[in-house]
Amino acid sequence: MKVLLIQLRQLGDVLLSSPLARVIKEEIPGSQVHFLTSEYGSSILKNNPFIDNVISIEKGFKSELKALSEIRRQKYDAVIDIQRTGRSKRLTLLSGAEKRVAFRKERENFYYNVLIDWVNRGYTTWERMELLKGIGIENKKMYLPEIYLTEEELERGKGFLDEYKLEENGFFVVVPTSRRREKSWESEKFGELSGLVGELRGEIPLFAYAPGEKELALKAFRKCGIGRILKEPVGIRELASIISYASFFIGNDSFASHLAFSLGKKTAVIMGPYEGWFPDSENVIRIKKGLHCQPCGNLKKCEFNLACYRELSPEEAFEQLKEHLNFKL
Repeated sequence: MKVLLIQLRQLGDVLLSSPLARVIKEEIPGSQVHFLTSEYGSSILKNNPFIDNVISIEKGFKSELKALSEIRRQKYDAVIDIQRTGRSKRLTLLSGAEKRVAFRKERENFYYNVLIDWVNRGYTTWERMELLKGIGIENKKMYLPEIYLTEEELERGKGFLDEYKLEENGFFVVVPTSRRREKSWESEKFGELSGLVGELRGEIPLFAYAPGEKELALKAFRKCGIGRILKEPVGIRELASIISYASFFIGNDSFASHLAFSLGKKTAVIMGPYEGWFPDSENVIRIKKGLHCQPCGNLKKCEFNLACYRELSPEEAFEQLKEHLNFKL
C-alpha cells in the first residue's frame, strides 16, 4: 500500500503527526509512506526511517498545482488528511486515491470517502492514530514523536557547546517565546525562573529563540542575570542538536517544547488553556496556575484574560519545578 500523510503547517503538528508513518510501516509490510508538508516542516522529517519521501509545498497557487501534479503521479492507494485545511481538502479530493481519509466534522465531509470519528486518547499524537483505521489499522501502539539526528548534526551541536563554553548536562535550554504571543508566559518571568533554577542546580541557562523573537529572548536573558543567549536564531535541527546535550528544557506550550520532548529530554512546559498536546510522561513536567477553568481548550474566548498565564508567578513555577529537579541526568 502506498500512503500519503498530509500536515501542511504548524511545526509542532508536523512532529506530532510523524509517528503515524511508523505504525503504517510496521502494520502493513512493504508499504510506502510519503508526507506532504511545508519546506520548513520537511526539516523535521529529515532522516525519519519510516518516511520514504517528503513532498514540500509552499504558498501560492503554482506551488499547489505542482504538488497536485506530483500527488497524482505517485498514484497513492490512500491519502490521510490530518489537518483539513482548504488546501489539504482540495489536494485530497483531487489526489485520485482510492481512499481519502479524515476525521469527521460537522461540515465539508464530501472531500473524503472514509470518515473517522475522533476519540480522546489523552494525547494529540495518539488521537491522530485513529485515522489509521481508515486504511485497516486498528492501532493500539502508543508511539511518541522522535527526531532523528545524524552523527554530523550531533557533532555540530558539540561545536555550539564549545562556542558558548558549555558542558554536556551542565546547562539547560530555555525558549521563552512562542509563535502565538497570546499562548505564552511573559519573557521576564522565564528569566526569573531560569535564574532560580540555575542557582539551585549550579547549571547555566541557555536562551534560544526563533527568527524575529530575539528581543523577547533578550528580555528573559537580562532578567535572569546569568547564563548565555544564542547570538542568532538557529535552524530546527541545529536547535535539536543543542538540546540533545542539555540536562533539561523549559518552554511554552509550543514547538520547541515538543522538539525537546521528542529528544527524550525532561521538558518543563508552562501550561495555559490546553494540556492535550503533551502526554502523561515522566519526561513532561506540567507547570500551571491550577485555576478552576484550566484546561479550557479555548484560547480565543477566554473570559478571564488568560489569567492562567498572567497570575502564575516565577516563584510558583519554581516551587512546582523544584519537585522534579532531582531527576537523574
